[in-house]
Formats: sequence, C-alpha cells, structure tokens
Amino acid sequence: MQRNVIFTAVFAVFSLLFSQLTLAEESSSFVARNAALAEQRANAAEQQAIAKQNAPEQQKQAGNAQDS
Repeated sequence: MQRNVIFTAVFAVFSLLFSQLTLAEESSSFVARNAALAEQRANAAEQQAIAKQNAPEQQKQAGNAQDS
C-alpha cells in the first residue's frame, strides 16, 4: 500500500512540474524575454563585425601617423 502512495505522489509531482515547464514556454513574458535576448545577441554580433572591419583601418591610420 505504501508503495502505491509513493508512486502516486511521484507521478503527481512530475506531472505538475512538466505542466509548469510547458506553460512557461507559451507565456508571453517568456517569449518577450527570448526576443530581447535574441536582439541583444544580434546587436553584439553587429558590434563585433563593425569592430573587425574598423581594425585594419585603424592600423593603417596608426602606421601613417608614425611615418609622418
């Protein structure tokens, strides 16, 4: 009898936990947070790309300044 109670309790807790996870994926706050994170990553990647493009130009300018 005690084994059945333990099994039922574990099953109930697992079911509740799983339902909370699936609801979190569908909530508007979860979607908004993921969109904000994706935008931050895109901005960071764009900044890195701009920095890589500007690095050779800065080296040229530094070389020209030393030559003068």
